[in-house]
Amino acid sequence: MEWYSVDVKINDEILRDILSDFVFSIGCKGIEDLDETTFEDASGLRLFFEEDEDPQMIINSLRLFFTENELEEIPEMKYEKIPNINWREEWKKTYSPVEAGKFIVVPAWQEIESDKIKILIEPKMAFGTGTHETTKLMLEEISKHDFTGKKVFEAGSGSGILSIASVLNGAESVTAVDIDEESYDNCKENAHLNKVDTKIHTKFTDDSDYDVENTYDIVLANINRIVLDELIPKFKKIVKPKGLIILSGILIEENARMYQKVHDIGGLITDGYYEMNEWCCIRLVKD
Repeated sequence: MEWYSVDVKINDEILRDILSDFVFSIGCKGIEDLDETTFEDASGLRLFFEEDEDPQMIINSLRLFFTENELEEIPEMKYEKIPNINWREEWKKTYSPVEAGKFIVVPAWQEIESDKIKILIEPKMAFGTGTHETTKLMLEEISKHDFTGKKVFEAGSGSGILSIASVLNGAESVTAVDIDEESYDNCKENAHLNKVDTKIHTKFTDDSDYDVENTYDIVLANINRIVLDELIPKFKKIVKPKGLIILSGILIEENARMYQKVHDIGGLITDGYYEMNEWCCIRLVKD
């Protein structure tokens, strides 16, 4: 499969985080921070899309995003085709183990000694390499609870890190759903790599996932706030009474909207709140 990249010359840290959150909703499969790459003289963010996405439509969507966020000057943007990238080799240039809570996320090509629980991954295009604050917040939150014998549901499983962490933390089973084929494949690959694939049911999301009531002990979702707004009522339906709903992908400046949404739905109690840089994690309990 061929890919193309869209470079966005943007330096404001908060706006970069908001943009990073937004672009996955328009089909972005990965983000590279060009300011942190040592092998290229460039600045801003590089966004990766599959070849069947229209690059001009993507740029138009980005322009609309900047306009709606009242940015006075639209950043410089350009795109180019990038056939047949070896993502493993690209990740090797910049990726190193990431610690969060009781876990350490380790790329499959590295061998390290650690007292923490290792999560091995093949970093690819799916979201969830452990480097983003929201993934770290979720791993730290999972570390605080006993998952022994629990049935877990993860919405937007991406690379599968949170599902794998759940099983390594004692979960009996995890239903890991996503809408993206790359995420589906990467989640299955990483589950197998960690020898937990028999306990993780990876599938594409459909409406039937939310038809079941009072089924799961814990629901996990690290997705952008707009999608969470739509899914929280569904999470409330599928989680058992006194069950946990753990959410991230939320900017601190958006937490008031989330609290209002939870209040409007009713039947959910805010049981925990944590921050990391501009991002936050919210824990809810079904009343």
